Amino acid sequence: MKRLSILLIFIFASNILNAQIIENNKTNHLKKFSICLGAGIRNVTEERYEEVYGKNNITFSADIGYKIFGASEIFLHTDYFKCDGKLTFSKENTTLKIIPVELGARYILGNKIIKPYIGAGIGYYIYKEENYIGTIDDNKIGFFAEGGIRFLVTKPLFIDLKFKYISLNVKNDEGSDIQLGGISYMGGIGVTF
Repeated sequence: MKRLSILLIFIFASNILNAQIIENNKTNHLKKFSICLGAGIRNVTEERYEEVYGKNNITFSADIGYKIFGASEIFLHTDYFKCDGKLTFSKENTTLKIIPVELGARYILGNKIIKPYIGAGIGYYIYKEENYIGTIDDNKIGFFAEGGIRFLVTKPLFIDLKFKYISLNVKNDEGSDIQLGGISYMGGIGVTF
């Protein structure tokens, strides 16, 4: 009778453990991908930028992530940044547009509800500035670093708050260096699956 009781307890415990392993595998499989759409403000480091385009211009973003192992994730990111301004001397209209394609890695920490993260990567930045003087339409490789927090609202849904710094040095028509990188603050809503 004692052996039968131990055998039944062992079988019962094995079934519970097996069910938990299967459930964890389903959950881990379902949470490999993430998609996040957001918006925020972006400032460009170049000292003349604020005079021409103002401060805290709006940017819209999209981010697709894939968890490779543990707390590490690789991601593909893009955003759309366009701002209108006035040239300093002539006061003529000017427009700046920057569209990046960024590839990076982030390390996500934290518990089940609050998940801080840090990340970095490389980007291919397409930029265009148009005004009566002429048009600069070019692209350049740059780098970025980011940090943020994800707040899990429900199992698949999260809120993402992010701080990002971009380093993007380009040359103008006169051959001078211009820093089109800068700081961005973004918020977004995402899902994991």
